Amino acid sequence: MTVAVATLVIGVILGYLGQRSRMCFVGGIRDFVLVRDTYLLRGLIAFGLTAWLAFPLAALVGGARSGSFGLSDVVTVVFTILGGFGVGYFSTLANGCPLRQHVLAAQGVRSSIAYLAGFFIGAVLFHAWTAPLLFRWLP
Repeated sequence: MTVAVATLVIGVILGYLGQRSRMCFVGGIRDFVLVRDTYLLRGLIAFGLTAWLAFPLAALVGGARSGSFGLSDVVTVVFTILGGFGVGYFSTLANGCPLRQHVLAAQGVRSSIAYLAGFFIGAVLFHAWTAPLLFRWLP
C-alpha cells in the first residue's frame, strides 16, 4: 500500500511539473536543430543527468550485482535502444513525445487519449506476443 501511495504522489508531482514546464524531449531537439533554442533541450539534458546519477544510486540501495556484464546484458541494451528509437520515431510521426502526450491526455485532449490508447495496446501486444519469442531466442 505504501508503494502505491508513493507512486501516486510522485506521479502527481511529475505530472504537475511536466504540465507547467511544457517539457517535450522531441520538441527540445526540434527547436535546437531548427532555431537553436535551448529552452526545451534543458529538460532533456536534466533528465539524462538525473538518470545517469539515479540508476547507479538505486543499484547501490537495491543491492544489485556489479562487475559482470554478460551477453544477455548487451542484447538487453541493444533491444532497449532499438525500442526507444522506435517509440521516439513513431511518436514524432504522431506529433509529439510520450511525456507530452500523457500531459495532454490528462488535460482531456482527445487525440492524445487516442495516441495513448494505441501506445498501451502496443505495449500489451508486445508483452503478449513479442516478448515470449525474444525470451526463447535469448541466452
